[in-house]
Amino acid sequence: MELKKYQKKAVADMSRYLDLMRETGSYAQAFRQFWTEKGAPSLGRYQDIMPGVPHLCFKVPTGGGKTFLACCSIRPIFAALPATKTKAVVWLVPSDAILTQTVAALKNPDHPYRQKIDSDFGGRTEVYTKQELLSGQNFNPTAVTEQLSVMVLSYDSFRGRGKEGLKAYQENSSLAGFAKVLGAPEQLIQNADETALFQIINQLSPLVIVDESHHARSELSLEMLKNFNPCFVLDLTATPKKESNIISYVDAVQLKLEHMVKLPVVVYNRDSHESVLADAIDLRARLEEQSEEEARQSGRYIRPIVLFQAQPRTGGDAATFEKIREKLLNIGIPSEQIAVRTAEINELKNADLLSPDCPVRYIITVNALKEGWDCPFAYILASLANRTSQIEVEQILGRILRLPHARENSRPVLNLSYVLTSSADFNDTVKQIVKGLNGAGFSDKDYRLAPLSQTVSEPFSPPVQIPLRTGAPKRGETLRDDIGGANESAVAEELARRRQQRQNAPGTAARADAMLDAAQNAGDEYQKNLVDSGEPAGGDVPREVREKMTEFRVRDEFAEVVEELELPQFFQTVPQSLFSDGMLELLSREQLAEGFTLRGKAYDIDFGAADDKIVQVDVSAKDGVPRVMKMSDADQRYFREYFSSLPPERRVVQCKNMMVRQLSSRLDMVDDRELRGYVERIVGDMDTAGLAAMEKSPLGYAQKIREKIEGLLTEHYRAVFKSWLETERIVCRPAYKLPRVIRPALSTNVYSRTLYQAEEEMNRLEHDVAMELTSMNNIRWWHRNMARQGFCINGFINHYPDFIAMTDSGKIVAIETKGEHLKNDDSREKLELGKAWQHAAGNGYRYYMVFRDENLLPGAMSINEFAQTMKKL
Repeated sequence: MELKKYQKKAVADMSRYLDLMRETGSYAQAFRQFWTEKGAPSLGRYQDIMPGVPHLCFKVPTGGGKTFLACCSIRPIFAALPATKTKAVVWLVPSDAILTQTVAALKNPDHPYRQKIDSDFGGRTEVYTKQELLSGQNFNPTAVTEQLSVMVLSYDSFRGRGKEGLKAYQENSSLAGFAKVLGAPEQLIQNADETALFQIINQLSPLVIVDESHHARSELSLEMLKNFNPCFVLDLTATPKKESNIISYVDAVQLKLEHMVKLPVVVYNRDSHESVLADAIDLRARLEEQSEEEARQSGRYIRPIVLFQAQPRTGGDAATFEKIREKLLNIGIPSEQIAVRTAEINELKNADLLSPDCPVRYIITVNALKEGWDCPFAYILASLANRTSQIEVEQILGRILRLPHARENSRPVLNLSYVLTSSADFNDTVKQIVKGLNGAGFSDKDYRLAPLSQTVSEPFSPPVQIPLRTGAPKRGETLRDDIGGANESAVAEELARRRQQRQNAPGTAARADAMLDAAQNAGDEYQKNLVDSGEPAGGDVPREVREKMTEFRVRDEFAEVVEELELPQFFQTVPQSLFSDGMLELLSREQLAEGFTLRGKAYDIDFGAADDKIVQVDVSAKDGVPRVMKMSDADQRYFREYFSSLPPERRVVQCKNMMVRQLSSRLDMVDDRELRGYVERIVGDMDTAGLAAMEKSPLGYAQKIREKIEGLLTEHYRAVFKSWLETERIVCRPAYKLPRVIRPALSTNVYSRTLYQAEEEMNRLEHDVAMELTSMNNIRWWHRNMARQGFCINGFINHYPDFIAMTDSGKIVAIETKGEHLKNDDSREKLELGKAWQHAAGNGYRYYMVFRDENLLPGAMSINEFAQTMKKL
């Protein structure tokens, strides 16, 4: 299952935060710095929900793949924690429906979720239900130290004090082995036995993933989370609470552009239930015709489904599910095409709705599908609640938003969602729809009202009209529910009339065709709004984040030039083969790892400076330091006692395993078998004193080995880059378009000749270079390139030069500034790559590294030399 662009960005956001947490030693400071880098410092106010525990949130709308994002985040989170950390995950869900769904996916070795986790943890994964945990089924101290243990649990089974909830607190002989190994708990859970499941999980200090986390903010829920004693909490929700620490935002634009959702929602209002029912049936039939054509073209099967929202049993005239089913049967819908899903009845239990063999085309519910059920074939929500009662379509609106196969259809009407209502107060219905969109993580910009002139028009007046109610009811009028009314044949006659219209006038659009025309127009207008949103990369920055940023646009006089300009970047050429027509792929360092091997590589490592302490960070030293970065007393005791109890040869094996696990989580480019062999060779050459030192500090030794391997990788990247560039396996091609707007966290507008209305704030040397550029008559414009956000020279390193400038002659100049103290390997690598870019890009491009003084790296310039050279371009 390939990650979508916005999903890759979300995982990258999490990885960047974890890097910052390691660098700063503070989860709160890392959060502030993360959003400052993003240009939205106001979003970086960390809410310390559980002191000592990093607590982050992915905000992803319905249909955006929150579960897969969580699966992709497990490995980087554990990689940021000490290697001795037990890899236990508690996956909390709010309902039995979502529990069943999640367990089935994570236990299935063929499901993309499980495949991703297995890939990241070498297949050493066990997924547990609560019953399996209580019985100790494959759940023991040895297993949890050698694998990733994922425990899928519901809120209520640990939050409540009912019969089921109490089982987690009770003495449990099946788990007595844990209590013996882990020792006395440091954090006792009230009324829980030392061998109770809840207490054992507490001592494992798991990563806690909270699905639909907006349901877990009550005092009771927070107490539950605290009792799990998490090392890290990751919330998943479309609607975070205000105290959430959102690390990545996803919005409708990103989902729509990646073809994940059926947007906009097109809303039709009708003047009777008969019309709602008839239109739903007719519209569904027309969508199925479209889907059959689509299948012939693309091979992708779609069977559009209507989701009827019935009225609860509150009165004799209510449109209950029984009456809707009876009505459908009476007008000729086969019984096998109808399924009921209510709190008491589940006719979908064994149905595979996505199978071509499944006949279901109509599902009748009330609110039983409001969570844990997403069928991408559900296209139409038809509300048949009483016209005089509030229509709560927001409860289940999200159930029709997922796009089948996550692929755009060539027939635009198959990329939209449809809502049909019969409301006496249509304004209130629209409010409910907006609430439904908000609840699914979308906004009031994601629906469209179908024009009345299109949705109620008829192609011609038939000889015999079926009388239908028109207009709103008069004040004081008592309405009979049309579904429960006496006119049993009205809907059937309405549908028959429409079929006859199509037969008599095949060249004239029928009512459903007019509905589809209105929907397509709405979809076209929605799509145009996306294109005109001002985001050059198609919505890379969600609207919600942009609203917190200060934006500066390209100056009007440079807009046309910037629109046409594409800065060269490096691409790998993929040769033509049986599997490829030949193509160019933007170069990444991962591609340069091709051919890397540790076999035969030197392993001369000075372990003298390896940290001989298990404790990495003193928790009392800084505010916001994660508890997990300091091993608990129990962990340290267990670590020492466990090692001392082993025979010498077994201690060595355990150290090697620990180092390999730590290294493999950080070195994706290295084959695990070669990594193990490399560690074996290093340890095999150690004397007795060296082995004793390693046993005291396996993590310190792993860090030293990692630094050595990273150095070997960098040498390999550089060598491969040079070779491929020489043989034209790497080429430089125009690719990067400067954005229409920039969003620096700190800005200044004191300079002239700037490309944007304001530029990012600069340090002293950067200011001096900017002043030189401002004073040059041959400089058309210059721009302070934003690190990690702007133009990147991609090669054996990723290099973001400090400035980009254009001369009047049309030359593009990339400029990197360096202070005296930065004449190091990093500067040499940037200079080497920058000059390679200049040479490959052609005569129209220059790269300069600028130092303040005359004591330069070979190929670099002083600021005075730079100024004189630039004036001649």
